Amino acid sequence: MSYAHVAVNCPSYSPFCYDIPAHLQVDVGQAIWVPFGSRIVQGVVVRLSEAPSVDVVKEIVDVITGYPLLSPTQIQLAQWISKHYLSPLFDAIALMLPPGFERKLATYLCLSGDQGSLPSLTPDQAYVFHFVEEKGRVSLKELEREFGVSKARRVTDGLVNLGLVVRFSELQKARVKPKVIPYIKLIASKDNIAAEIARLKKTRAYKQVALLQFLAEHPEPLPISEVRKRVSCSLKAVRVLESRHLFSVELVNVRRDPLSRFDIKPMSPPLLTSSQEAAWSVIEHNRSESPVFLLFGVTGSGKTEIYLRALAKVVAEGKRGICLIPEIALTAQTVERFASRFPGRVAVLHSALSLGEQFDEWQRIR
Repeated sequence: MSYAHVAVNCPSYSPFCYDIPAHLQVDVGQAIWVPFGSRIVQGVVVRLSEAPSVDVVKEIVDVITGYPLLSPTQIQLAQWISKHYLSPLFDAIALMLPPGFERKLATYLCLSGDQGSLPSLTPDQAYVFHFVEEKGRVSLKELEREFGVSKARRVTDGLVNLGLVVRFSELQKARVKPKVIPYIKLIASKDNIAAEIARLKKTRAYKQVALLQFLAEHPEPLPISEVRKRVSCSLKAVRVLESRHLFSVELVNVRRDPLSRFDIKPMSPPLLTSSQEAAWSVIEHNRSESPVFLLFGVTGSGKTEIYLRALAKVVAEGKRGICLIPEIALTAQTVERFASRFPGRVAVLHSALSLGEQFDEWQRIR
């Protein structure tokens, strides 16, 4: 298969066909860069084929990820959402992509290498030219805010045609990425540490002595920030001892856990009331024939406990479950209850989390 049908980051309901270059490995669900008009935009592969769907096709520019972000099932779901709700296909797919995934190519301007004598310029061209000259490089967006979109493009096009300004594109910085924290890991032997402490005492490097003594008493890896706080030493002292190969500094990925703000205590299932027992009996004995149930009850009647029982049953069979909560205001109490019954097995994802928390939870769920 050498052609990819791609949902492009634009208001389109149908995928566009692109040729897959021989040096690229592309699969369904993979995020890629594709040419679209005069721009390079993001896209997600929704289908592969051996023949193109149009006469003229462009080549995929590059892959964004070396592996599929979405499964074929998720692609099918996105296509259904797009059709059912009249949504652009990429917008439907974007609901399932990692938080902060969307990035665009930003256009910048800088002066060309050889200016020579300046030709006659309009006042706007002269203003932009000197503005770029002063700043070194300017984004097209900045000029569009200053002049308006059409005028900014007309002025910059004129400067580019005169050979005074060069236009180029760069990928915008990622809005979110994994959180890494530097940790100190002791690697020297006890004898080497003792000898180094004795040497440092002679040179009166007391902060370095305190640092080594603390690490000798706490051999497990510790964050640099925590070590510096407890020993009250400078970063320079850390670097000096690191250069002597007494310990190593390693970057460790740290999960931003939205449940860390809760005091979660494991809970056992309570005894069911007669109404709960009746509802649960129907669900438990009929779910193979009728997998969908509507549970009715006023607030406080005990519906959540039935959800928890059903989820426990599914999890015991090696499966997983999703609990959808109707509004974020109810999330805290519901999450605490679910996390208490399934310690360490609950992930939370909603728009009120920080972008970093959303990113880490998405990766963990994946």
